[in-house]
Amino acid sequence: MGVVKVYFPNTKGVITLMAIGYVILLAGGSALSFILNETLVQWTFFLMQSLLYIVVCSLIYLSIKSQRVIVTEKYFVLKVIGITRHKIDFDHIREVRKGKMSGSPIMEIHAKKGSYSKVCPVPFLPFSEAWDELLLTIERKCGSDVIGGMDLKRRKGEIRSWKET
Repeated sequence: MGVVKVYFPNTKGVITLMAIGYVILLAGGSALSFILNETLVQWTFFLMQSLLYIVVCSLIYLSIKSQRVIVTEKYFVLKVIGITRHKIDFDHIREVRKGKMSGSPIMEIHAKKGSYSKVCPVPFLPFSEAWDELLLTIERKCGSDVIGGMDLKRRKGEIRSWKET
C-alpha cells in the first residue's frame, strides 16, 4: 500500500454562523410575536418549531465535518458521510479548474476515461488551506498542463471573485 494523505475540512466559523442565524431567527420571531400580541402558548409553539433550525443546521454541520479528501499514489478520493462521492484515477485527470456551484466556489476536476467524461465538483472552502498542497500533488502526478492559471488567494475586500491569470 502506498502513501495515503487525508485532508480534513476546516469548520471553524460554521457553528458561529449558524448560531448567529438562530439568534436572528429567534429575535425576529419573538419581536413579531410581541407585535402581533400572541399568547405565551403561541410563542412557545414558535420556539419549538425553531428547534427544527437547530436540527437542520446540525445535519449540515455533520455533513461538512464528515468530508474527507484522500490522496493515494493512484487516486484522488472525495468522501462525504463515509460514502465515496468521487474516486478519480490520476491518469484520467484532464483539467482542474475553479468554478461555482450555488454561489460557492468549488474546484472542478475534469476526468476522462475513453469516451466517458465527467466533471467532478470538489468543495473549495472547507479545504481552502489544503488546496495549495492538493494542486501541487495533482501537478506532480498529472503534469503542469492540467492546472490552469488560478489565483486562489483573495485580496483584502475581494469576495468570491476569482481572476484568471
